[in-house]
Amino acid sequence: MAELVLCTGLDPDEPDSVTPVVIVTEGGAADEDAVTRLGLYGYEGDGCLYFVRTDGWAERRLDGELLTVDIVAYPAVLKGLEAAADRFPERSAADPEAVRLLRVSAQVSPGTYARATDITAVLTALAGTPAEQVVAQTRSGENWPLILAPQPE
Repeated sequence: MAELVLCTGLDPDEPDSVTPVVIVTEGGAADEDAVTRLGLYGYEGDGCLYFVRTDGWAERRLDGELLTVDIVAYPAVLKGLEAAADRFPERSAADPEAVRLLRVSAQVSPGTYARATDITAVLTALAGTPAEQVVAQTRSGENWPLILAPQPE
């Protein structure tokens, strides 16, 4: 099951920055599997993969202490992932042409979230791997995050 956490120190250039991180299970449910495969469309950067905003993005909202992240992509991307768009009936809040692949929520400190960067990171893990271990593997360079930009304006 997908998990959402706020992490500090993922960006070595800004060790005090806070990054919302979505952790998905490799070979998991259809929604997690689609998000895991988005990395196929990412382009390599400094120890990470960047997902182009013209293909998809992360939509975030904070209601009190509940942070919700939706990961969305355009149907054309799903064709390349061999995922049928009809399996994802929910639409993006920013663009109804884009489909919501995954929604994940978590209780967070609003003060900590106020320091969050604009990007959302996606990490892929084997089933049963604790979030702390997945984040530690990313910090050490063993696991490359997929970086999603915020929704288009």
